[in-house]
Amino acid sequence: MLFKNHLPTLIKFCTMARPINDGTLSGAIGNVVFVNKGPYTYARSKPAKVKQTASTKAAASTFGWVSQQDKKFRFALAQAYPLITDPYYAARHRACMAKALNPNRSATPTPAPLTLNMPQAMEGFEFNTLLPWAKTCHFYLEFADTATPTVTCHVPALTLGENLKPPKGALSANINVHAFLVNPNVPDIDLTPISSHELTLQPFKTAPASLWSFDLPAEDGWLLVISTVTFKFEQANVAAGLRGCSSYLYASLRGA
Repeated sequence: MLFKNHLPTLIKFCTMARPINDGTLSGAIGNVVFVNKGPYTYARSKPAKVKQTASTKAAASTFGWVSQQDKKFRFALAQAYPLITDPYYAARHRACMAKALNPNRSATPTPAPLTLNMPQAMEGFEFNTLLPWAKTCHFYLEFADTATPTVTCHVPALTLGENLKPPKGALSANINVHAFLVNPNVPDIDLTPISSHELTLQPFKTAPASLWSFDLPAEDGWLLVISTVTFKFEQANVAAGLRGCSSYLYASLRGA
């Protein structure tokens, strides 16, 4: 319902609406809410109240806990490694983290034991949808993660333009791969860097296959391997979102 200005004066009883200087109303009368926008006053019905149940309260509480842990995790990650992200990656990362944490949905959410976490849900996460990893990087790293403290990774031979599809105008590519350990269930989240591997790809040259290995510390937590590809351009005015991409390449539980 739409009202022009200068509404007639209403009887002032059992009302929370108040007239303002030009004669319009602001507030509510019964189930009707008056909203002023420009030269018009709109009358809307009050939204129905949602009855909260124990399950909806628990879900909201769990969402709050996951959001809090994810924010701390992303902050620690950004402090440790350079990433290329789009402006909306945080919401997607939070949803991915919710699956990986697999939290307890009681009235007061508590962290699930590490043995119930599913860090594999993080694998393949796209930090930058403007230049997706899946469409840019046509190669896979093969990890041999056994019960021993040593993890080995086979890096295949890579050629710019074949295994790695660069954006138009890219002159070369730099690939950085980082392995770290983290326990995202604790109040204070810290990353333990383990090892890094770097490759530079030039046009018409193939980087030979290589073996990357590293020893794990005696800690319980998630083993995550994250990689960032950065392209070098001749021109300087390339948008940040087109300069590279980042993704989790591997995830597993250690020591739990």
